[in-house]
Amino acid sequence: MTCHSSAVEQTERALLGSVLLDNSLWPQTESLSSDAFSLDSHRKIYRCMSSMFEDRRAIDETTLPSELAHRSELDSVGGIPYISALLDRAYPENFSAYVRGVREASTERRFERLREQLAKADDSELRLSLLQQMQEVLTQRSAAQNWRSLFHTHDEVINAPTASFAIDGFLQEDGITLIGGLAGHGKTLCMLAMVRALLEGGKLFHHFAVPKKAERVIYLIPEAGLGPFAARLKTFRLEQYVQEEKLFCRTLSAQGQLSLTDPRILEAAKGADVFLDTAIRFMTGDENSAAEQRAFADSLFALQRAGARTITGAHHSPKSFGKDTYMTLENVLRGSGDIGAMLATCWGLSQIDADATRIFVQNVKARDFLPCQPFIIQGRPSIDAAGYFELPNPPGFAGTFSENKPQAQAGRPQVADKDEKIAQARKMHEDGKGYREIAKTLGVSVGTVSGWLKAT
Repeated sequence: MTCHSSAVEQTERALLGSVLLDNSLWPQTESLSSDAFSLDSHRKIYRCMSSMFEDRRAIDETTLPSELAHRSELDSVGGIPYISALLDRAYPENFSAYVRGVREASTERRFERLREQLAKADDSELRLSLLQQMQEVLTQRSAAQNWRSLFHTHDEVINAPTASFAIDGFLQEDGITLIGGLAGHGKTLCMLAMVRALLEGGKLFHHFAVPKKAERVIYLIPEAGLGPFAARLKTFRLEQYVQEEKLFCRTLSAQGQLSLTDPRILEAAKGADVFLDTAIRFMTGDENSAAEQRAFADSLFALQRAGARTITGAHHSPKSFGKDTYMTLENVLRGSGDIGAMLATCWGLSQIDADATRIFVQNVKARDFLPCQPFIIQGRPSIDAAGYFELPNPPGFAGTFSENKPQAQAGRPQVADKDEKIAQARKMHEDGKGYREIAKTLGVSVGTVSGWLKAT
């Protein structure tokens, strides 16, 4: 085992060293991800290289250590001597063999991890899921010898289905949809309205029809406690679906961390409509990093491959959006522009009347369908009375965002959902979260969090 590990590490070093010698080799690594490398130091170096290539910067013995030092990762990968040593046994003419070796070793490790998980598993459904994943790994390994298996057949192309919708004209199947807006502007409320429409049937916002009811909905909201979220479930009359095991929720109150690649989540996602509130909470690293965004996209695509019917995520807008009088994909979604590229659909939201919970809604991306014109929904008092939004201004009757956006007022803005956020802050503080992390999660300042907690 030691000799095998040593050989794998040597291959990884040769691959990284070859890229240092010849940057033109980099496109051949597109079949790899940082997770394909066995050593953490090699994963950090590969991610750093990826980020530099994204920024179109040349990589050599000087620039790579400099970028690693900027990331505070140079010492953890062995310092400048280790970077220089990557060149010692690197032969660019053997690069394709290095890539193949790293990929095959990664596949072998993945199979071994699944086998170890299977040996420890004591749940039948989890065992079946692990066995299926092991079979997929073996199938992929054998298929790698046949390059034609990489491509769609003529029959697959001819018989491919056209775009279909779980909610007509609003929520596309086999795609990723994001709901973008500023904190406190109604993203969660809109997604819960979508959940009710999917489970109940009928029409979302009295306009968008649901052709077929959802079999199962998964709602993951790691930035809200069970108490406040349960209150919202009751507002939308959704608690009955929890009892019927058609709606499955997981909040901040649940113990432990959960990734989207967890075998249990992938199993639960089969045939389900999945909601992530907010989506960015399932991403690690810097949301402005293209490399990290690509890894995040891969985890969402894994849910699709597992059989999720739809994937919907709430996503924050940058603070600057509060000053804008227009909506685009770029100003509605915070972070790297790469996140918008992977989407099938994106809806931008902006609350234009807090007392009535009036929300201006506009489509800013629609793949393979013609979106409707902007519209305005209203939550109060209808949500409290019946658990539904009203549609005072349907598509074609709402005008533009600039016409509906209220004029800016002087003074410090009020924090939306203040009582709920104070409760969340207390819960997170009790769980050991720091002021900075709480502030980032709730979209407020550190000083605001400090004031809330001192007042308790």
